[in-house]
Amino acid sequence: MKKLSMLTALLILFNSCYSYKSLEFPEMDFVVGEKYEIRVGDREMEKVLVNQVTDSTIIVLQNKTEITIKKSMVTESKLRKFSMGKTIAACTLGVLLTIVTIGTISWSSGSGNGATFECC
Repeated sequence: MKKLSMLTALLILFNSCYSYKSLEFPEMDFVVGEKYEIRVGDREMEKVLVNQVTDSTIIVLQNKTEITIKKSMVTESKLRKFSMGKTIAACTLGVLLTIVTIGTISWSSGSGNGATFECC
């Protein structure tokens, strides 16, 4: 029980605070240095970092490999944005769950014949 509670608290504390905003197909203006999730053809969505943009191609970094992709082959793209709401919710929930977990652990580890925490 203790390990499960600690694992859950850690997962919530280290939750991603980013969301992906879908871009409209005709107006896919890629910005150098931004992170995107793109779909080429009917493949899975892939997370990439845009290194260079030309009129017809984008050069991206994926898993430390530079790849040139034709813009016409990109069927879907999403821009990664920082989400203030997710950040606040995840941090608040993580802190509360951590406090409850620590309280539960200290409460259950006490023998019942004295204070759990001692000072000095």
